[in-house]
Amino acid sequence: MSGRASLDGEEYGRWRAEAERALRGARLQARDGLHNWACFAAEQAAQLAVKGLLHGIGSGPWGHDLVHLGEMVAEGGISLPADTADRMRRLGRHYISARYPDAHPSGPAGSHYGEADAAEAIGDAEAVLGFVDGAWEELRGQTG
Repeated sequence: MSGRASLDGEEYGRWRAEAERALRGARLQARDGLHNWACFAAEQAAQLAVKGLLHGIGSGPWGHDLVHLGEMVAEGGISLPADTADRMRRLGRHYISARYPDAHPSGPAGSHYGEADAAEAIGDAEAVLGFVDGAWEELRGQTG
């Protein structure tokens, strides 16, 4: 990771807090059997956390595609491990397909998701948030 003159900890914290709330929502929805919504909330948690990291380094993230946001992280000088990029790619697939009734050829979105899908998405989101937290702490150590 390259050094930074200054970091915006307040902005990072605002986004990171909402990421945690989205992850909490994903867990609650999974417990209630709303597996498609749990997957979407897990995607949102990862998206919010990554955007928080990007805001924190002064890079104004735009869009909702986790693959693109991951590229922005790498362009910002933060090494994105292949495993984290894979998790972001999996989560990104839930952005549309988990929500829209016409996203699948047959049946509503909810009929295409199960308990294992929600568990995987929540695990992926937890790992992405862990990556973001680790990257942020490393950046803080470089500027401190």
